[in-house]
Amino acid sequence: MSWYTVKIGFWLRAYETLTVEAETDAQAIMEAKVAALIAMQSTAHPEHIDLDERREGIVAWIDRITPDGREAVADDVAFDDDRIHPPPSA
Repeated sequence: MSWYTVKIGFWLRAYETLTVEAETDAQAIMEAKVAALIAMQSTAHPEHIDLDERREGIVAWIDRITPDGREAVADDVAFDDDRIHPPPSA
């Protein structure tokens, strides 16, 4: 029997509260989009991370552990339905 190292990846929902200034509702929506893009580029920890439900997983890679190190077995192996971006309805 062999040993394997398996790396998985998945999405978590993260939340941040931002404040924007605007003269109209339409402008507030535009300012919110700009502020959201800036916040998404930040490397700071978000205000809240929802740990209750992990979403859209993938097996990033599987390596076999050998006496000489590791040998790649597979990568990007889907195992979960894409619940974040479902396919368009037929």
